[in-house]
Amino acid sequence: MSEYPYEGKIHGDDKVNYSTVYSSDGIRIGKVEAAFAKSFIVKNEMENREVKYEIPRLDIVSIISGSITLKLKKKEIDQKYETSSINKL
Repeated sequence: MSEYPYEGKIHGDDKVNYSTVYSSDGIRIGKVEAAFAKSFIVKNEMENREVKYEIPRLDIVSIISGSITLKLKKKEIDQKYETSSINKL
């Protein structure tokens, strides 16, 4: 069994893969870690913390040159879609 939880579930040729995700107010949310049919996982690694979000594709406004812009502001994304937050030591 793989250590990577999305093994076999990722659509490799999906245009959202490896994109950087931004909120509607221009704040960087993170990079796409995995893309599924109806949603995608975004991972944001900060100095002492790692945060993951599962965001529905319906919340995408645009995909341009490896950048995804969402409909919601950063605060709304944190409240609605944050799935995990881990403090690093």
